[in-house]
Amino acid sequence: MENIVFYFSGTGNSFHVAKVISKELGNCEIISMAKPFNLIKQYDSIGFIYPTYYWGMPKRVIEFVENLKLNNNRNTYYYSITTYGGLAGNAVYQMYGLLLNRHDIKLNYGGKLKMFANYVVAYDMSVKVEKITKKSNEKLTTIINSIKKRDCNNINKLTGIFKSMNEKFIKEVSNMDKDFNVNNNCIGCSICEIICPVKNIEMVNSRPQYKHHCEQCIACIQFCPQKAINYKNLTQNRRRYTYPEISYKELSEYNNKMISENGT
Repeated sequence: MENIVFYFSGTGNSFHVAKVISKELGNCEIISMAKPFNLIKQYDSIGFIYPTYYWGMPKRVIEFVENLKLNNNRNTYYYSITTYGGLAGNAVYQMYGLLLNRHDIKLNYGGKLKMFANYVVAYDMSVKVEKITKKSNEKLTTIINSIKKRDCNNINKLTGIFKSMNEKFIKEVSNMDKDFNVNNNCIGCSICEIICPVKNIEMVNSRPQYKHHCEQCIACIQFCPQKAINYKNLTQNRRRYTYPEISYKELSEYNNKMISENGT
């Protein structure tokens, strides 16, 4: 039987994980959670790969899983991996609860993968990209081996403070793009528009305009070749990061991939 892995990614971390898993499992589709998907076929395994935002799941991932039709996959092996830089918080347990309460389906395996911390809005980023990336890839190998063996694990219970922080973030995130600004370094290249996974950016007179359904993935900041996009007055002098070997062209291509068989 076939496998499918769903991902959400701004800077490429979670996309990289999805690519590696797809290769290792074999016969595996990779689909972005940035837009709705009509799941028709039956799969041997279904995976969800997503970053931790404010100690929980991204808003778009929650909406995607809520609306996913899983009736044809009730006996499928389900797993999730949350990528994180600081703390994974409730990001795995949220997926467990969402699948159980919304779809009456159990999450068999939940993994946490520490990767390069890149939320440049909150801090300047480390210079140790290679070291951190190597370590995360070693951990990823262990996680994938567990998934191949169809391991099941216990999911830690919800932590109240993380729940509150993520709920507040979910309520406010759509309009957080009001604090992005574009300086005179902008050359109108449209990379920010192309790379935004949720199509929140539109080029108007060769300048990016935000449409207020932001996810705070900060792909626009990180992929901008001119460092023209910034958040408030916080990020101008901070380093930039995207996953090594993941180009904006490849990521945007997968974000916009159409699977006609499944009706997207």
